Amino acid sequence: MNPRQRRGVVLMIVAGIGAIAVFFSVLSYVNSVQSRLGEYRTVMRLTQDVAAYEPVTSDMVEATQVPAGFFSETFITDLAEVGAEPGTEEIVAATPLKAGSMLQTSMLIPAPTLETGEREIAIMVDAETGVAGKVHQGSIVDIYGTYSASGNQPACAIRVLTEVQVLEIGEIQDQVDANTGQASGVVPVTFRLNATDALRLTYSEAFSGKLRLALVSQRGGGDPGIERFCSDTNLEEPASGGDTGAGGTP
Repeated sequence: MNPRQRRGVVLMIVAGIGAIAVFFSVLSYVNSVQSRLGEYRTVMRLTQDVAAYEPVTSDMVEATQVPAGFFSETFITDLAEVGAEPGTEEIVAATPLKAGSMLQTSMLIPAPTLETGEREIAIMVDAETGVAGKVHQGSIVDIYGTYSASGNQPACAIRVLTEVQVLEIGEIQDQVDANTGQASGVVPVTFRLNATDALRLTYSEAFSGKLRLALVSQRGGGDPGIERFCSDTNLEEPASGGDTGAGGTP
């Protein structure tokens, strides 16, 4: 064997040793990663898009595996884990969900059950003046509407509803004013009301200049005071509570 052949053999041996070293290094790294991630856990994943408040059923999800290191206690491993209100077994999406989303507890809610005579109604409320990040699902609020002066009728602020519970709050959306062309953030807020209150709220949303939510203390709302305040109101002689408003306002 001449010197060139010997060098070739030595290089082949060195290359082989290097390959073995790289193999064991990769194997060691993979084992290290697996040890950090732990075993795999099962989570439920959506197989199709789901609109907000659309029912989510077992044929719309599939089981998938994720490393335990990435697993969160908020992940849903079985749709049966989502508690339902008495009298219903249906669960719905809290917000619009995309196919492939791994389900978490905040994404699904029990479908609300309506009692006889109740109505579920959603309105769009200004994101800043109406919600401001402090009103959440289950909050108790008063709802106020403002009305501009019209004809012989003065400008008024009306308490539309008193101490109603927020059923759900959606995602902030952009709404463009048809008159000014300016965009503002609005939030869909859902309430569960009787038929009369639902009609009163619908009217106010359609004809008031703006609706506002006033968060009521958890300790109780106390005396809500007068129901309306108008530009011609005498503060020294306030109108009695329960007045239904003037000039076509509710």
